[in-house]
Amino acid sequence: MILIVNDFKFLSRTTCVSFLLTGLVVLILFLFSFDSLFAQGEIKLNQLGFYPDSPKVAIVPGNYDGSFRVIEAETGNVVFESVLRTPALWEFSDEMVSRADFTELSEPGLYRVVHETAGSSYDFEIREGIFRELSKAVIKAYYFNRASTELEEEYAGIWARPMGHPDDTAFIHASAATDQRPEGTEISSPKGWYDAGDYNKYAVNSGISTYTLLAAYEHFPEYYQNLELNIPESGSGIPDILDEVRWNLDWLLTVQDPNDGGVYHKLTSLNFSGVVMPHEDDADRYAVMKSTSGTLNFAAVMATAARVYESYDPEFAAVALAAAEYAWEWAAANP
Repeated sequence: MILIVNDFKFLSRTTCVSFLLTGLVVLILFLFSFDSLFAQGEIKLNQLGFYPDSPKVAIVPGNYDGSFRVIEAETGNVVFESVLRTPALWEFSDEMVSRADFTELSEPGLYRVVHETAGSSYDFEIREGIFRELSKAVIKAYYFNRASTELEEEYAGIWARPMGHPDDTAFIHASAATDQRPEGTEISSPKGWYDAGDYNKYAVNSGISTYTLLAAYEHFPEYYQNLELNIPESGSGIPDILDEVRWNLDWLLTVQDPNDGGVYHKLTSLNFSGVVMPHEDDADRYAVMKSTSGTLNFAAVMATAARVYESYDPEFAAVALAAAEYAWEWAAANP
């Protein structure tokens, strides 16, 4: 556009007007096509799909009523028809919406929800195992955030990268110093997951994630026993979700002071590393002040781990339980 505008000085006034009118026509045509492009997707739903026996609801923004249909995406054949619920105000978005409930439709296939005036949804599927690949991708996200290891192309694909933060040498920060571990004491604290916005590793933040994964396994062991993630430990005889969790559990054990059971709040550099790849950040790392919240979080996670790993690795389960009890004692003495 800058080149076109700069070249206007070489054009006559008539040519310029003609050019602008042509551009206006093109813009109008584009806007019409843009509007029709977004007609599909006006009706909101889970774009991925639904299990055959699960509730199935689409949301229609606007003050619409009347019937809606579910059609086969490829043929346009109507497979379900019903009436929209009465429009009501959705206070969180401050708009009127109607519900299109098609829970009764259970036949596997590729479908679309349509309404005569409200538009249509994007295509979605109904089938068994609809969330399986999503579940794998969500858990695999932890692998991509591993510290202290190279992410090999075999497992990471285009996100392969060199090892960052081996953390085999870290230092006790002044805030965490004790007689047994004075300031500057060297400790080894490898593994763990990077936090969301930096390359630090947190007892509380990662503990929440670790417990959530352990709870998922405890609630649905059969599902996760067969969920392969393509991580280096796949095929170990232990469910991949537990192999991934173990990467952070191993790190958490390193931030418990063996002298008193307290847990350092995080392993961190003194300043934010900035926007660099993990292997480009070579700043010194420090274990900072023990916290009651970090220690109690650790105790809960390790107690759960002791339950979960008992049948896979009894020796590790015993270590986890002892660490949980030791942490609890410190937290009780340091409320």
